[in-house]
Amino acid sequence: MKTLLLALLTLFSGLSYAQTPANTGLALTGARIYTAPGVAPIDNGIVITQGGKIIAVGEPKRVKVPPHMKVLDCTGLVLMAGFWNNHVHFMEPKWNHAESIPVAQLNDQLDSMINSHGFTHVFDLASLNYPNLLALRDRINSGEVNGPAMLTVGMPFVPPDASPFYVRPLKLPEIGTPEEAVAYVTKQLQAGADGVKLWSASPDGQKVVPMPLEVIKAASATAHKFHKPVFAHPTADTGLTMAIEGGVDILAHVSPDGYRSWTNDEVALLKQHHVALIPTLKLYKWELERKNIVAADNPLMTTALQQLGAYSKAGGEILFGTDVGYVSEYSTTEEFILMTQAGLNFDQILTTLTTAPAKRFGMASHSGRIAKGMDADIVLLKADPHTDSRHFADIAYTIRNGKIIYQSAPATSKH
Repeated sequence: MKTLLLALLTLFSGLSYAQTPANTGLALTGARIYTAPGVAPIDNGIVITQGGKIIAVGEPKRVKVPPHMKVLDCTGLVLMAGFWNNHVHFMEPKWNHAESIPVAQLNDQLDSMINSHGFTHVFDLASLNYPNLLALRDRINSGEVNGPAMLTVGMPFVPPDASPFYVRPLKLPEIGTPEEAVAYVTKQLQAGADGVKLWSASPDGQKVVPMPLEVIKAASATAHKFHKPVFAHPTADTGLTMAIEGGVDILAHVSPDGYRSWTNDEVALLKQHHVALIPTLKLYKWELERKNIVAADNPLMTTALQQLGAYSKAGGEILFGTDVGYVSEYSTTEEFILMTQAGLNFDQILTTLTTAPAKRFGMASHSGRIAKGMDADIVLLKADPHTDSRHFADIAYTIRNGKIIYQSAPATSKH
């Protein structure tokens, strides 16, 4: 009997933290805590979560761990709000039949692309199989598998006869009139999409084809009636101008294909219209290198860096995003290196990952900061990115709603 009890105790003590329900509570102790961009860190701090919310944050002399609560020793780690990736795709074949992928396999796939990079929120910016994406989201939201809160635009659309050359042989929906735009956007949003995406100018392989301005205006006006954001893929100069004039809310990329820097007037116009920018700098480096072209000093790369740097310097709103899922290499390290090269500092990068997207998508009251009453969406890093932005990619733990959904090594726990 004694042997049996010891075996059972050994079994239960070895259970993963990811199997611990969020409502049981978890205390995170000993980390350096960055509660928000621009706020001095708390060293050796404590964060207590319960029921999916943060219920206390502070120094040990001010915050006491409740008796019998599980404790995760975070000594030497850096704690901040869970990250947002505002440009992802679940289009690779491995995501097909999401409703029936075995749990272990699906967890591995989500860990590889999302959870191991600290993302607790993602925005999917193109789904070619919307029901499949919803099936994936449902399995995550039910708690069956571990993953992020997911927003989606569903299927995006392009100008007539202008599906991007890089999605061939697939063709995206083509919209050529304002009436078609109103009908398409209305249908998408009534089906549950969280936003709309269009190509304000699309590269067909021979030329860049602009979307008719009246179509963009009709799509934007319709989406705004539903209080939903409009994303645009600008491609080059023409697409940038059309997006601004058409009432688009967010650029899904910079627009370096024309190799032309953004002028002060263009930057001012973007800011005046409150347009947010998702840079996806790694995308351009990845595209060049997979064609065996050296990215350093290539005009595509230098233009992309200039455009981000100019908008950030002017105080424009930047949202982190990598285009992962189209980009098949999942590491985020390169994006942080390139953002730093473009001139963004620690607080600016942290803002793109946390408070800026939370505010842009209407969640600032409960997401994006480490504070009492906020969602218990947390990332723990192995080193401090304040000294080196590459450490934003060094994930030790990802926590969503108070539940550990990823850990890079076995947890150190106490009771």
